[in-house]
Amino acid sequence: MVFEASPAQALSQMAKATPWVVLVEKKMPEMDGADFLKQVKKSYPDAVRVILSADISHDTVIESANIAHLLLSKPFELDEIVEVIERAVCLRTFALDDELRAEMGRLDSLPLLPANYQALVEYLDSVEEPDPARVDQLLSHDVAVLSKILQLANSAYFCGVKPVYSAREAVIRLGYDLIRKLVLCFSVYTSENGNSDFNNQLLRQSERVAEKCIHLASFTRLERAKKERAYFSGLLHNIGELVIAGREFNGSFDLVGSFLLKLWGFEALIIDTLRYQSNPLESDGDDVVLYQLHIAKALVDAENKKLPLEQLFAELDPQLIERAMLSDYVRSHT
Repeated sequence: MVFEASPAQALSQMAKATPWVVLVEKKMPEMDGADFLKQVKKSYPDAVRVILSADISHDTVIESANIAHLLLSKPFELDEIVEVIERAVCLRTFALDDELRAEMGRLDSLPLLPANYQALVEYLDSVEEPDPARVDQLLSHDVAVLSKILQLANSAYFCGVKPVYSAREAVIRLGYDLIRKLVLCFSVYTSENGNSDFNNQLLRQSERVAEKCIHLASFTRLERAKKERAYFSGLLHNIGELVIAGREFNGSFDLVGSFLLKLWGFEALIIDTLRYQSNPLESDGDDVVLYQLHIAKALVDAENKKLPLEQLFAELDPQLIERAMLSDYVRSHT
C-alpha cells in the first residue's frame, strides 16, 4: 500500500507500479478527486476507483457515479477501507482476459451502491438488535422502494394471515437480510440515472422472472434461504443490461452484472448465478437456483412469444431440467 500527498506524486508512483485500487479524497487542494480519477481511468482502466467524501449530497453521488466504482462517506472505519481493498483483490481473481477487464474499467459508469441501501446496511451492521422503528424510518424515505417491498410481503409466497401495510410489518415478515437485498434491487432500478422508461421496462421484466423463480423454488420445496436467493437473483438477473444500455461493449450482460455484484461484495453463489445464468452447464457447481433461474427466464420468454409450454420444454436440454429438479414440473405441464 502506497500513500502520496499530492495527485502529481500519486500519478508518478502509478507509472512505476500499476495500481489495483485507487482511493482519493473528493476535495483536494491541487485537483478535484473526480478529475484525478478520470486520469486514472484513462491510464489504468482496470483499477478499482474509490472516492472518499464527507459530502454525500445528490450532486456528489451523481458525479461520483460517472467515474468511481465506490463512494465511501467520511468519517469511516478502517475496516471499511480494508474491505474495499479485499474486494479489489477478489476482482483480480475474476476470470477475465486483460482486454475485457480493461473494457469493464472504461465503462462510463457503474451504479454506485444506493445511498438508502448503504444507510440501512450501516445501521444493521452497527447494532446487535435492530430497532424496528429505526428500520421503518430508513425504509420510509423512499416511497417507490417501500411500495415494492410491501407488494412482495403481501404476495402469495410470503403472505400471512393479515395484510402488511408498513415497513415495520414487512421487516417482521421478510426478515432483515431479505429486506436489505430488496432495497438494493429496487433502488438500482428506480434510480434517477439513465432512461427511466428503459429502467422501468427492465424492472417489470426482472419482477416477472423473480416471480417465476420463486414459483419454481416453491414447487420444488426449496428451503427458505434458497427461495429468497432465487427471488433476489431473478430481480437482479438483468442488471448488466441496465449498466450497458446504449454503450458499446464486447462482453455479455451476464458478465457485467456478476462483475458489479462482485465489486459490491456479494457472496459467490449469487455472483455465479448471474454469471452463468444463460449457460448454466458451463458453471463448475450444481446449484439448483442457477438452473431454475435459467428456466424461469425461458418461461417468461415463452410467455412473451406466446410459445406453448410443450414446445419450450421439448427444446430445453434435459440436463437443465434435471439439475433444476423440475422433471415433475415439466410432466405436470405437458
